[in-house]
Amino acid sequence: MAGETIGWGAEFQLYNGTILTELVGVYELTVPNEQSDDIEITNFKSPGRRREYMRGLIETGEGTVTMNYVAGSATDILIRAAHIAGDTRAYKIVIPDDDGAAAWEIDGSCYVKGYERGIPVDDRLTATMTVKFTGATTEAAPA
Repeated sequence: MAGETIGWGAEFQLYNGTILTELVGVYELTVPNEQSDDIEITNFKSPGRRREYMRGLIETGEGTVTMNYVAGSATDILIRAAHIAGDTRAYKIVIPDDDGAAAWEIDGSCYVKGYERGIPVDDRLTATMTVKFTGATTEAAPA
């Protein structure tokens, strides 16, 4: 095995109107999952009576960021404000190496589509932010 690692040290940062701000308490996140649309181009003379397709636009997809929930924290306030504003904001995902240092970064734009908070009786409070990734992403080693 070469290069395998765990997620310890990963980050999700969201633009707060001034700077990218790391969300605190994150323990799981998903990165953009780009998928191409299928455009049907079948016609009366399609060979073998088969449907035909061509590649369409690329959909960047949705992602989730799951975290410990602290009501009224800076992270809670930022996510709620972004959700209410409904605007598109910059984000950065930091993927760590085996020492927890930044090894890869994904940058792009998203908007907060949802923010679900869970309050169980006998476990930690959690929250899941759902984002809609929009436009192109950039992936590279940190500068």
